Amino acid sequence: MGNMSWYKNSYRRCLVDMHIEDWNEEFLSEFDPQSYLDCMKRGNIKSAMIYLQSHVGLCNWPSKSGRVHKAFEKENKVKELIGLCRAEGLDAVGYYSLIFNNWAYEAHPEWRVVDPLGANSREPDSMFGFQKRYGIVCPNNMEYRAFLTEQFTELFGTYDIDGIFLDMAFWPTICICDSCRARYRKDTGRDFPRLAAVDFNDPDCVRLQLCREAWMSEFAHFAADECRRICPGIPVEHNNALLTISWIYACNGGAALASDFTGGDQYGGQYEQSVICKLMYEITNNQPFEYMTSRCPKLINEHTTTKSAQLMKLQNYITLAHHGAMLYIDAIDPLGTMHPGIYDRIGEAFRQSEPFEKYLSGKMVADVAVYFDMKSKFRNLPQDPDISSQDPGHLSTYPQLDALNEGSRALVAGNYQYTVIPDIRKEKILGKKAVIVTEASMLSDDEITFLADYVEKGGNIYISGNVNPGLAQKLLSLEFLGWTDWKSSYIAPTEAGQQYFGDMYTAKHPLSYTKSQMLVHNPAHHQVLATVTLPYTNPMDPVKFASIHSNPPGIATEYPAVVYGRYGKGRVLWSAGAFESTAARPQKDVFLNLFGLVYGGGSFLKSTAPECVQFTLFDDFEHSRLLLHAVNVQELEPFFRAGSFSVTLETDKPVSRVRILPGLEDLPFTFESGALSFEVKDMDLFVMIEVGY
Repeated sequence: MGNMSWYKNSYRRCLVDMHIEDWNEEFLSEFDPQSYLDCMKRGNIKSAMIYLQSHVGLCNWPSKSGRVHKAFEKENKVKELIGLCRAEGLDAVGYYSLIFNNWAYEAHPEWRVVDPLGANSREPDSMFGFQKRYGIVCPNNMEYRAFLTEQFTELFGTYDIDGIFLDMAFWPTICICDSCRARYRKDTGRDFPRLAAVDFNDPDCVRLQLCREAWMSEFAHFAADECRRICPGIPVEHNNALLTISWIYACNGGAALASDFTGGDQYGGQYEQSVICKLMYEITNNQPFEYMTSRCPKLINEHTTTKSAQLMKLQNYITLAHHGAMLYIDAIDPLGTMHPGIYDRIGEAFRQSEPFEKYLSGKMVADVAVYFDMKSKFRNLPQDPDISSQDPGHLSTYPQLDALNEGSRALVAGNYQYTVIPDIRKEKILGKKAVIVTEASMLSDDEITFLADYVEKGGNIYISGNVNPGLAQKLLSLEFLGWTDWKSSYIAPTEAGQQYFGDMYTAKHPLSYTKSQMLVHNPAHHQVLATVTLPYTNPMDPVKFASIHSNPPGIATEYPAVVYGRYGKGRVLWSAGAFESTAARPQKDVFLNLFGLVYGGGSFLKSTAPECVQFTLFDDFEHSRLLLHAVNVQELEPFFRAGSFSVTLETDKPVSRVRILPGLEDLPFTFESGALSFEVKDMDLFVMIEVGY
């Protein structure tokens, strides 16, 4: 039996992709367990995730339920590798691919996912985009589930592993196979809907999407529970990479709830990494969460291109600043060999971070919550594009995600200590000073009641964009009238709101917004800080226009664009458009000014550091200390040093010392009237400060 609590003290992890076919006898012929282990040791890896099977579907153990990879027919080299890892003190975690299984796809055509055009994933005219290499089977097929039970029974009977990673628990498209049709009929009492397009104003469409989410969540629990039944106590991790990705994948957090800890492979920029780390920190059942990313710039598509040492260190530090575990993904060569130089680079990053690991304790301190509604992952409302065009690249972003990422950049610039709380963990909002709800179009009645209760008892809320109008109706009595017809509009400050827009943006020269705005009536006469202004003409009209290059403001209206009021003991600010979702700095400045109004002042942490420096704070009650991390979150290489800066932290703790970790060097500080101040000298990428109390 392996070490079932391995993940609690493991922060340096590695996965080597082995999605290798066997039609060429050379493939994996040079796979050598000792060479593999040597690379793990060069990389200073604590936990190795090892392929027991892959998307190709071939088994790396002597399987009777599936087909064995030809390279492992005569010798179980993977079992040897696991033994070597164990002997060297490395945790050995198994990898298994769900749903994506080429062998099962070919051997059992009746298990295949069927897209809305009636095609399977490997057919040239299917809707699966780049996924045409992958054979995708349906998790609603009970024969496939029985096959999984056989596979799990075999692999746990063969390998003594410390944990299991289950990949790919998501829908790559809407499946209309016989199994899905039968289950829909059983669950709803209705025939499977015919969808020419996806319209989430259509009850049939909403009903189907809720079913798809529930089915995938149930499947994730089934797979995890089978692993635990067959191998009691085994830690199970689903790949939760798609928590923030489009509705089409139907990931509502169920796979995270089925996992002992949350992890997933991510490939965005450094700011997005910070957002994902916060989301994973809040959603995981147990800490630390796991942030996975490839050593290649773009997944493992660029097989030989490797990230710079500086970037790999920064990504590791961002994860470390959230007390998460870092996992780097490499990809084995088809012959079965690995590049030792890659592991020297990984090892350089991990050796620098290892001394900090003993200080990764306590709980995150954040008084601002950005609410993430996983039901509202839509690119367009009221209607998404025709389902025949929905491939993964086409659905990579949507309004809520844009607002989440760009709004978070603004919060970093304002030094606000924020976190990201998903709907399935909404109770974690309680105790936060303020919550931001943006572009949450599918917010439920239960969520509206919960948020209203939070505000009534003294919480503060910022609402923007296409949020279910029921929330503004509940909190401010705003009556929803519709939307501006034109996709370009303006936000014109009133006399009361001018102070939040600065000198540049006025009623005559209002703030630009490149989307439609919600139109409301304000019968309770709450304070209006801005109104909606429209261009002279429809921006889509190619004939009639005021200015040939742009669509200047020309039609002032009385419709409120920004409304401020109170509900119970809390403050409420509502905006008709999520203008914080733009990358432009002026919109971010206005957002910060308005958020400061609802928050009630500035952040409890202030600094003269460059805006690229992000702070995270943990309170380690057990050791009577605060742990402050500063990480230099840049996105253009080479990264410049953050330099020297001051920090002021308001705290009710009786501060007794300030030290730089891990060397425990004392830092001079002042502490007066609850304000702690000190200087950080010549920071490069990362610094960790201990504040004893």
